[in-house]
Amino acid sequence: MKINKRMQIILWIVFLVLFVYLNYSYIYLPRNEKIQQLDQQISTLQEKIAEGRRIAARLDELKKEYQELTARLQFVEVLLPTEKEIPEFLVLLEDTMEEFNINFNNFSPQNLAQDKDAIYARLPIKMTYTADYFEIIKFLDRLENFPRIVDIQDLRINPTGENAENINVTMTMFTYVLMKGTQ
Repeated sequence: MKINKRMQIILWIVFLVLFVYLNYSYIYLPRNEKIQQLDQQISTLQEKIAEGRRIAARLDELKKEYQELTARLQFVEVLLPTEKEIPEFLVLLEDTMEEFNINFNNFSPQNLAQDKDAIYARLPIKMTYTADYFEIIKFLDRLENFPRIVDIQDLRINPTGENAENINVTMTMFTYVLMKGTQ
């Protein structure tokens, strides 16, 4: 079968258009889309690299800041018991009260109260006790220098009956507890 020259040119043009269309649709467009995705990934990675370089440039400064914060945290952990250390704190408080001959009538730790976004909680302890005036002063002085942070509020002093030497004291004491879940 013989095809004339004009028909051959038309067939070549159709073949060429079909070839270009198939290459464009199934090769060029998917690869171009892939190139755009890779370009976007490259720019994201370059931004991360630049951020990493900025952090690396400040590495010595950040290490120093980290060490300072770690030292501050260790200091705070000494002053603030964790929840596990509350019984030890209460035993230490009771031993101190016995040391100063304080007869406690009521000693009731309350529930922990934590403010929103705080790394510590407050442990209120309501106490009522009786002791000699000077023993109470010594006890309160010892609380001021306690190894844990202690805050005394609502201190009420009343004489007890006929014995003028003994005083009845009612107070609310707060100690602060470091919440481990927030570190």
